[in-house]
Amino acid sequence: MDIQNHYYGHSAVLAQYCGLKKIHHIPGLLQHGWTVKSPLLAQFADFSHRGPNRRRLVWTSTSRGYRHSDPENLWPDGTTKLTAVGAPFAYLKDLADKAGALPLRREGTLVLPMHGTALVQVFGDHEGYARDVLDREGPSTVCLHIEDLEDRRVVEAWTAAGHSVVSAGERRDPRFLARILSMMASANRVVSNRMATALLYAAHAGAEVAVEGPDFRLGSDTAADPGTRMRELWPEFYEPAPDQGVLAKIARDELGIGDMRSSSELKEILGWGRPSAGPYLDYWIGAPLEKTRAVLGMSKRPEGAHGGEAGLSPWHWLRHPAKHLPSPLPGLEDFRLPEPLRLTPAGAVE
Repeated sequence: MDIQNHYYGHSAVLAQYCGLKKIHHIPGLLQHGWTVKSPLLAQFADFSHRGPNRRRLVWTSTSRGYRHSDPENLWPDGTTKLTAVGAPFAYLKDLADKAGALPLRREGTLVLPMHGTALVQVFGDHEGYARDVLDREGPSTVCLHIEDLEDRRVVEAWTAAGHSVVSAGERRDPRFLARILSMMASANRVVSNRMATALLYAAHAGAEVAVEGPDFRLGSDTAADPGTRMRELWPEFYEPAPDQGVLAKIARDELGIGDMRSSSELKEILGWGRPSAGPYLDYWIGAPLEKTRAVLGMSKRPEGAHGGEAGLSPWHWLRHPAKHLPSPLPGLEDFRLPEPLRLTPAGAVE
C-alpha cells in the first residue's frame, strides 16, 4: 500500500516471478531492506495500527536480529503479525538462473560504501576509505547510493583515488535490483565498511565478501546506530579472513531462501489473484495521510521505531517531499540483467 513496496524494483521482480504483465500494488507492506531488528519497527512503524487485513511481508523467519514470536510482532491473540515470503533478490536470482542470464566470468572488486538516505546522514571519511580500498584491493569499481552521487565531494574522493564509479539508480527504478544482481554476479569480491544488505546479496550470488575499512556513523549523536549490534550478532562478517561458506549460509537465512513461495502461492499472498481498488486507494490516499500523521506526531509510533531518525523534525521530510510521495508505477519490462549506470566524464550517470 505504501511507496516502500516499490523500492529497488522489488514489486517489479515479484510481478515477473508471478508471470504478470504489469506491476501491481500490494495490500500490505513489503520489507525493502535487510534489518537488524523487526521490520515492523524498522520499516513499518508508521502503519503499526493497521489490522491483520494489511499483511506485513518480511523476508525471513530465521533472522538473528529478531523472532516472529517477539512481543512487538504479536497480535493480542498471540499470533504473529509477520508473514515470511523470502527476499525479492532471491526470486530475481532464481529467475536469472533459470534464464541462464548470469555472467559466466567474475573479475575485480566491487565496493559499496555505507550510505545514508535523504533523512538520515552518514558521517565518515570517504577520502580515507578510498585510499584504504586502493591499498587493499587496487583500483576497484565503487557503487554509490543515489544520495552520495549527488555529493560532489564523495564522488571526487573515489574517482581521485583511481576507482570507477557506478550506480544502481534511483530507488524507485524498477531495474535497480537487476543492476545489483548483475554487479554481484560479475564481481570476484564484494566489500563494504559495514555489514549490509548488499553483502548478503553478494554472498548469496556466490561472490567472496568482506567487511573492510573505517566504520562510518549513521545519524546524529542522539540516534541509535546499529553498528555495534551488527558486530555482536553477526561476528562472522567481521573476521579478518571470514569463512565464505559460513557467510553464504547466513545470507540464505537472512534472505529467507527457505521461506520462498511458489509463483501461485506468492501471487495469492500479495493479493494479486483478484483485482481490487483498495491497494490503489491506499497507495495514493491512505498511506500518504497516515505517514503524514506519524511524521507530525499525530499518531504514535511503537517504542524503538525508526532509530536512525531519532530527533528529526518534520522539516527533514518537507525538504524532500517528492521522495516520500506516491508516483505512477512504471511499466514492467522484459526480464534482463542491465549493466550498472556509469559515471560519465561530465559527472553524470547513464
